[in-house]
Amino acid sequence: PGEPLYVLLCCWLAAIGAGLLKTEEILEGVARLRISNDIEFEEETFIAMMDEARERRAKQKGAPPVVPMEVRVEKALDAIYVCCFGKDPIEEEDERLLRTILGSVFPSVQKQEIRRIVEDMVEKVEDGGMDYIPDAKPLSKEAVEIQMKDLNFLKQNSDT
Repeated sequence: PGEPLYVLLCCWLAAIGAGLLKTEEILEGVARLRISNDIEFEEETFIAMMDEARERRAKQKGAPPVVPMEVRVEKALDAIYVCCFGKDPIEEEDERLLRTILGSVFPSVQKQEIRRIVEDMVEKVEDGGMDYIPDAKPLSKEAVEIQMKDLNFLKQNSDT
């Protein structure tokens, strides 16, 4: 369905980030990734956001909410769709690939449940119900500064 590293990032975000990151934060980040193709930067941004969430929870002495694996599968699929499909339909071959990757990443979820989740997504897309796809929101000032510093570093090294 898309660049393999992007698909894996989306699965990682749902597997590790669910309960730490809001769904909107995940979808906005993967929408940005679709445009920027800067996977290293987005990964660093997500890690920083998860670290901040962990620190906030530690200060509040609260545990992250328990997010069922089936919900994590749904979040991963939403992220993959936003990142890799944009607003395109999901073809039959893509369905098979999505079931395979989600079944591999989330082995504790029954195959028939993964099939149902993917089929629900395909139906939603066909019915035009995937209208919550976010626009890529601009990055924070700090994030832009980090990206510019990286860019300047690369420019300096390419000039030598």
